[in-house]
Amino acid sequence: MKTISPSKIKAASRGGQRGETGRKPVEEDDAENYHCPDAPQRFWFFLKRHKDLIWVAVTGNFLTVFLIMLIPLIAKLVIDEAIPGKNVSLLVGLAVALFVMQAIRFVVAFGHDYLIHYIGQRTIFDIRRAVFHHLQLLHLSYYEKKKTASLVNRVIYDAAAIQQFINTAFASIANSLVTLLIALAIMYVLDWRLTLFCTLTLPIYFLIIHSYRKKLRNKHHEVKERQSVLAGKLGETFAGIRVVKSFAQEDHERRRFVLTIKDNFYSELELPMIGTRMRTILGLIFMFIYAIVIVCLGLGAIGGSITIGGYVAYTSYLWMLFGPLENLSALIQSSTNARTGFERILSLLDTKPNIREDDNPVVQSDIQGRVEFDRVNFSYEGAPVISDFNLTVTPGEIIALVGHSGSGKSTLMSLLTRFYDVNSGRILIDGVDLRRLKYDTYRLQLGIVLQENFLFSGTVEENIRYGRPEASMEEVRRAAQLANALEFIEEMPQGFASQVGQGGGSLSGGQRQRIAIARCILKNPRILIFDEATSALDNHSEALIQASMDTLMKGRTVFIVAHRLTTIRKATRIVVLDHGRIVETGTHDELLLKKGAYFELHRPKVLKEKEQTEAGCAA
Repeated sequence: MKTISPSKIKAASRGGQRGETGRKPVEEDDAENYHCPDAPQRFWFFLKRHKDLIWVAVTGNFLTVFLIMLIPLIAKLVIDEAIPGKNVSLLVGLAVALFVMQAIRFVVAFGHDYLIHYIGQRTIFDIRRAVFHHLQLLHLSYYEKKKTASLVNRVIYDAAAIQQFINTAFASIANSLVTLLIALAIMYVLDWRLTLFCTLTLPIYFLIIHSYRKKLRNKHHEVKERQSVLAGKLGETFAGIRVVKSFAQEDHERRRFVLTIKDNFYSELELPMIGTRMRTILGLIFMFIYAIVIVCLGLGAIGGSITIGGYVAYTSYLWMLFGPLENLSALIQSSTNARTGFERILSLLDTKPNIREDDNPVVQSDIQGRVEFDRVNFSYEGAPVISDFNLTVTPGEIIALVGHSGSGKSTLMSLLTRFYDVNSGRILIDGVDLRRLKYDTYRLQLGIVLQENFLFSGTVEENIRYGRPEASMEEVRRAAQLANALEFIEEMPQGFASQVGQGGGSLSGGQRQRIAIARCILKNPRILIFDEATSALDNHSEALIQASMDTLMKGRTVFIVAHRLTTIRKATRIVVLDHGRIVETGTHDELLLKKGAYFELHRPKVLKEKEQTEAGCAA
C-alpha cells in the first residue's frame, strides 16, 4: 500500500511556512471564523495521487449511466414496435439485450464503487496522518489551551465528513453530468421545442442552489464548532470523573450537559431544514414544469404528433433530467459539510508551531551532558518567569532546583527539554545551542520522571519499552529490577503481559512511578530530570523510588525539582530560585549555615529533623 512520503506530509502540514498556494499560516487556531479560499486546491493535494484511479472510476460510472439511459428507448421500441407489430422475436431480442446491458452495468458498478471507496479511505488516511504529524509539532501551550476531545472530534468526525463526500461525490457528479447530457440530447430529438422550454428553466434551479450554498456553509461551521465544544466538555467531565463523584456533583454535571445540548438543539435542527427548504422549492418548480409537459405531450398524443412510446420515453427522460439536479442540490449540502470539516482540519495544519527544528540541525548522537544556561529569559503570555538566568552544569553533576511555587523550577526544565523556547539568551548542550540540535536525537538522550507519569493503555512490557521498542526482554527485566518494580510486576496475573489500564489506572501511584523509572532506565539517557518525582508518595513508596532514583542517577547529568530534603540532599549542588532568578547556590550543609533563602525555605523541615535526631539520641 503506497503512502505519501514524510516530506510531502510535511509540505501538506507545513507548520510555520507558507502553504503550497501561498497562504500564510495562522498563529492561533480559530476554527469558528476560519475560512480557507484555497481549500479545494489543497484538498486536491491529497486527492491527486489517485487521479489515475479516479479516471478509471469516472469512466466506469459513465458507462453505467449510459446503460441506464438506454432503458426508456428500449421501452419505446417495445411499446411502439414489438407490441403493435406482434413481433415476438423483437420483443425477446430487446429483453435479452436489456438483461445483458444491465448485467454489464452491475459488474462495472461494483468495480466503480470499490474504487471510489478505496480512494476515499486512502485520502482520509493521508489527511489524518498529516494532521497527526502536524499536531505533534505544536507547542505545549497549544494543548494547554485546546481541549483534547475537540481535537479528536476534528481528526475523526470532520475527516469522516470528507470521506462521505468522496464516496458520494464522484458518483453523483458523474451520474448527473452524463444523465443531463444524454437526457437533453434524446429529448431534443423527440421534441426540441418542449426541450428548449425545459432547458430555459435550468438557470432558475442553479440560482436557487447557489443562494442556499452560503447559508449551508455558515450553519455547518456553527454546528461543528458547537459539537466541538460539546465534545470538549464531555472529555473534561470524564477526565475529572473522580472529582465529580467525590464532590457529589453528578446532578450539576447533568444539568450543565443538558444546557449545552439544549443550546445546540435548534442549530442542529436548522441545518437539515435549510437543505429541506431548498429541495422543497426545487421540487415544486419541477412539478410545475412536469405538469406543463404532461399537458403538451398529452395534446400531442391525442393529435397524433407523438406516439405513446414517445410520450413514455420523453416523460422518463424528463425525470432523468431534473432528478440529477435534485441529487446535485443534496450534493451541495454534503460538499458544504465536507468543506467545513476540511477547513477545520486546515485550521490545524495552518497553526504555526512555536518550536521549529533548524533547517540544518546538528545531530549529537552521544552527548556528554554539559548544560549551560546563558542569560536565559522567558515569559509566558507576557508575564516574566525566568530572568537573566545563568548556570553551568558539568557532566555527571546532580543539580537540585528549589524555591517557592512559581519560582520557575519546572519552567527551566521545560526549556531544557525544549517544550518551549527561550525569549532571549541560549541553552547550550555540550557547547551547541539547543535550538540547533535535531529534535529526536536530543530527546532520545533525555530522561524525565514526573510527579504524575503517564502510562499508555497496554501491557507493562509495552510501557517500559516505550523509549526503546527494540530492547530485548532481558533488558526490560533488568530495567524493572533496577527500578524495584520486578517484584510487583511478577506478582501480577500475567506478569509483564498484564494490562495497566488507561493512564495506568490499575496500578498504585508508587507502581506507576517505578514503571516510569524502569522506562527511563531502559532508555539510558545522558541528561535526567526528576520533577517532583516523589512528592505525592507515601514513605514506603518514596523509599523504593529513592532507591530506584539512586540507581538511575549514576554517571548522568541530573536535575532534581523537589521539596523533600531526602531527595535534595543527594545533589552535588543546590540552586535556590526566586521569581526566575538564582538567589543562592551551594550544598545542603553550606546553605543551611548561611541561614538565607534555603534555610528559610526548609526551616520547618530542618527543625523537625533536628527534634527527631535529639529524641533518638535521648532514647
